[in-house]
Amino acid sequence: MNSEITYSDVSTKRQQVGVISLISAGHFISHFYVICLAPLYIAMSNDLGVGFAELGLISSGFFLSGATLQMPAGLLVDRIGAKRVLFGGMFILALSITLAGLSGSYWILLFLFMLAGAGNCVFHPCDYVILSSSVNEDKLGRAFSVHSFSGSAGFFAVPIVMPILMSLTNWQTALFIVGICGLLITGVLLCFHKYLKDSNEVGKSSAGQITETRDALLTRRILSHFVYFITSSAATSALSGLTIVVLVSHYGVSEKLAGFILLAYLVAASVGVIAGGLIADKTNKHNIVLIVTMMIATLVTGVAALGIISFWSCVVMLVIAGLTKGIVAPARDLMVRNDAPPAILGGVVAFVTIGFTIGNGTAPAIAGWFLDLGSPLNVFWFAAAMSLAAILCLLVSRRAN
Repeated sequence: MNSEITYSDVSTKRQQVGVISLISAGHFISHFYVICLAPLYIAMSNDLGVGFAELGLISSGFFLSGATLQMPAGLLVDRIGAKRVLFGGMFILALSITLAGLSGSYWILLFLFMLAGAGNCVFHPCDYVILSSSVNEDKLGRAFSVHSFSGSAGFFAVPIVMPILMSLTNWQTALFIVGICGLLITGVLLCFHKYLKDSNEVGKSSAGQITETRDALLTRRILSHFVYFITSSAATSALSGLTIVVLVSHYGVSEKLAGFILLAYLVAASVGVIAGGLIADKTNKHNIVLIVTMMIATLVTGVAALGIISFWSCVVMLVIAGLTKGIVAPARDLMVRNDAPPAILGGVVAFVTIGFTIGNGTAPAIAGWFLDLGSPLNVFWFAAAMSLAAILCLLVSRRAN
């Protein structure tokens, strides 16, 4: 499959660093926009005269439009090339956020954030194709790790940047400023577009592209990747969303301390993703890396779920779980890239990463239901079960190979 193919016209080392930086900057601002409204909700509620349910609907509209259009975006990447789709999506995303900063109407904001979600859907398929085409094979793991790290950094930046902008201006000006920043990043990408290589930019997919993509998506290998994305993201989403509740309820610690433990988990994941890039570039047995790492994740969350260890021992388990969350990312990305036919890489990536949305969107509700059934430790049991299910998906994929 893809692992046997050498992409032509690979850039020099300096150009590769530049490509990784440019693509990661776009990924950073994409993730920043995903939660940029969260610190603004109170001020927006007062100014717009709406409740938090209505404001939450704005974020839901963003995710819904993105999830709906991600697969068509992947097909478009394979048809006309990743660069064009990326530039168009980034421009729509950043312009929508900028215009949102000029609006004082709830319904216009809802429309603009749905439009922004449509722009945001292009990043995974476009970034995979451009990085795969622009970066040497032996550095691709580190490229994907920096890419993943930049997304996490975008999340981390929101609770720092948005409150500062709010304190200096207001919520509308804050949105306008970060929207302009996105337009500037889009402009920089356009200025240096010649360094972004695209395996589909010369030879477009054939007229049978949709049929070819459909046949690839229905193979056991790709379907197992799709379910892996659902189960693995469900495990990490449950921990990210409900760890504070579990620690406060079971161990009786303060919410502030539990919040610091959650931060430690997230920081460990960021450290892990850099280590994962180094590991991924040292081996081509990415499925083995994933299986071993997910086994560790299953073990530590299972031990925490037993409820027989001390609070600080549980903290250690959570930090290890965070490290595994980061380590798997580059190996996972390379596994998908290697198993996808090069001509339809955009469509395959778009399909499997929809699993992210499903896992992240459903896990907190399901884990919360298990929590309501009785013990808060049920959240850890749920995460362990999802990690185990992810291992089974990897075994199925390996057998298919």
